[in-house]
Amino acid sequence: MLGRRPDNLHHLPRLGFADACRLFGMTPRALRFYEEKGLIEARRDRLNHRYYDGWTRQKLAWISRLRQVSLPLRDIRQVLDADQRSGTGCELALRKLLARREELARELAAVDSLLPSLQEEAA
Repeated sequence: MLGRRPDNLHHLPRLGFADACRLFGMTPRALRFYEEKGLIEARRDRLNHRYYDGWTRQKLAWISRLRQVSLPLRDIRQVLDADQRSGTGCELALRKLLARREELARELAAVDSLLPSLQEEAA
């Protein structure tokens, strides 16, 4: 459940690197990128293979969903921090998405206002 950090995430089985890519629809490069940027932390087993615990899996779910709507990484980081700090990630994500929707509506209105004149010129 996104937005609330359950205290019992430790019961989830480890999730390996390839399974995480499949589950969250990410490329291996994307997972490594999010790790390099400090958004997630992979643990290592005795063979030095990456795996993800329950909390990191929840972070990956957030990242996956918010990147699908092109939310910038700085906003995603703020959502993850709010979720971890106070469990308010969902509320912050909602505010960020509403602001993003308003921004997109303004861009769409600008495109709509330009189209008629270009269509007229092209005719």
